[in-house]
Order: sequence, then structure tokens, then C-alpha cells
Amino acid sequence: MKQRTHTWLAIRAVALLDDLDEADWVVKLLKPHVRSTAIGAWIPDLKDAKKGGSKVENHILKMKPYTGSQAERFTVDRQKILKKLGTHRRIHAFLKKDRTLNPDWWATPYKAEPKPGQHLADRSQALTITIDDQLILGDPPLAAVVPGNVRFASNLHPNARTRREETATYFFMLTHFIADSCMPCHCDNRFLASYDNGLHKELEAHWNKVIGTYFEKGNILSTNASSRTILKEAKKIDKKFGVDFSTVQTIPKLMPKNDVWLEMLYVCRGSFAVSNILAHPNQYPFTSRKKAPYATLFAKDGPRPDLLQELDEIVIHDSVLNIAIVWKHIWNTFKLPDA
Repeated sequence: MKQRTHTWLAIRAVALLDDLDEADWVVKLLKPHVRSTAIGAWIPDLKDAKKGGSKVENHILKMKPYTGSQAERFTVDRQKILKKLGTHRRIHAFLKKDRTLNPDWWATPYKAEPKPGQHLADRSQALTITIDDQLILGDPPLAAVVPGNVRFASNLHPNARTRREETATYFFMLTHFIADSCMPCHCDNRFLASYDNGLHKELEAHWNKVIGTYFEKGNILSTNASSRTILKEAKKIDKKFGVDFSTVQTIPKLMPKNDVWLEMLYVCRGSFAVSNILAHPNQYPFTSRKKAPYATLFAKDGPRPDLLQELDEIVIHDSVLNIAIVWKHIWNTFKLPDA
């Protein structure tokens, strides 16, 4: 995804939590700083960030058929993935109604082959843990927002403690990898899903165009608008995608064992299935270098004229919701017992 999209998704997640009055201290931490710390949402795509935890491999979990000795481990049938993803995600309804992927596809083991410790689920988990540690080491303004007391905090040098803006930036950095998990091309190892092969770049350009220029980096960093106004502008984009967050009554907990790593792993697995629905492997085999052009897959006079709208709803709705879910998970770690 491109800069505008990542920025808007993160800010829209703040607005969603704010509207639902959930994860209160997370909203209190992030909302005042959306203008200055939203840069975190696109830092992982910047060249210099690749020296650290934003290496290219951390933005993907590209799967393909697996032929090793642990086939059962890497086979996830339709019922299991639906259970793991939960009905609160739009991808659930899309996968449930689909009949293009037959039982043989679902019975096939699929696996990515990332470098050790370098993929979307790893990065999401790593940043979640980093944020937890930052919250523990917070300076007085940050500690005033986060519930509870840290007994050793008074022994830390003031300059060694984490500032509010620093932690808020990391919250936004985390959103980048959560959103990338929802992008089908980031989870499919086929030639067609590579950035310059006619689908990946074009999808991201489409989302950027729909969002518009308000969330362009130069505009969002230089605006004098209040946080309240920025969140209001973010919510205006919903109807452009045909997305409705009014059906979200509460932010659910992480589904599999309350674990960020597992959650993102299953989200990636679902995104991989979506990619195979968009470009079916019967027509675009895993061993092929055949392209699946954006204009072909989403042609208005094609067999599925509403496919792009369906994909928009899945990717956009679920990216925002998944960000809110993980942020609420962090909130749960630090909430007071009676919260």
C-alpha cells in the first residue's frame, strides 16, 4: 500500500476507537498526535528504514504450495480459516460464499519461505512487544495516560524514559504491517503478485486515488487542522469505498489464543485465499510467469463486475478493524482490573 492509504487507515482506526469509546487511554495517547506522528504509518516504506525492522521481507508473507514432510501443519481448510478469522471481518463472508476455490485447493498445504524472523506476523508481534516495553518505561506525561504504576520508574534517568510522541509513532508504525497483511499481493508468491507485474501497483494506486490528497504526507504534516477535524475528514472517506463501520458495535479480541503473531498469520492466510479467488490458479498457475492485469480482473463488462468493490470492502474495512483489534489488545495489557 502507498503512503496516503497507510496514513488514512491508521487515522481511521483512531476514529473508530474514539467513536466506540473503546481503548480509552490508547485514543487519549494517539488522538492529539495524529498530525505529527502519522508519519509512523509510512516510515516502514522509506529507504532508510530498511536498515532496521522494515526490510522488504517484513512487509510480505508470500505463500505457495508446500511439498515437504509437514503437510498437515501447513494445510488450513475453509472451515478452519473461517473460524480463525471470525464473522466480524468482511473477508469471512467473501470466503464463505466463494465457490471458485474447490475442496482440493483448500486441502493443499501452502507455506511461505521467509528469512528467519522476517515476515508480516513476526514484525507485527515485534512492534507490539516494543510498544508494551515503551509504555512501561514512559516518562511522566506518558505514564499519566497509561493505567497503573511502574515501581522502578523513579530509578530511571529522565532522558531514558519514553515520550508520548515517540510511542505514538510506534503505534502508527505497527499499523503498516497489519494493513499489509490484508493486501492479497503481499501474501501470494506467484509472479502475478509482484509489484510491477500489472496488479499489485495498480491496486495500490486505485486505493490512493480514492482516498485523495488530504492524507498526502506533505498535507497531513503541514496542516493546522485540529485532531478532531482530521478524524472527521478520515471518516468522510468511508462512503467512497462503500465501507460502513456503523455495524461495528465493539472491537473484538484477538481470535487465536489472544496472540498477535497467530492473528496476523491467519489474516495473511485469508489474504492469500483472496488472491487465488481474484486470479484463480487454474488460469494463473503457481509455476507460471503469466500476468493477471488489473484491467482484466476488474473489468466492468467482465464476469464479475463488482469484484473490485468487494475487494475494496474486504481490504479497507478489515485493515482498519485489524489495527483497532491489535491496539485494543495492547490496551487490554495495561487496563486497570475494573476497566
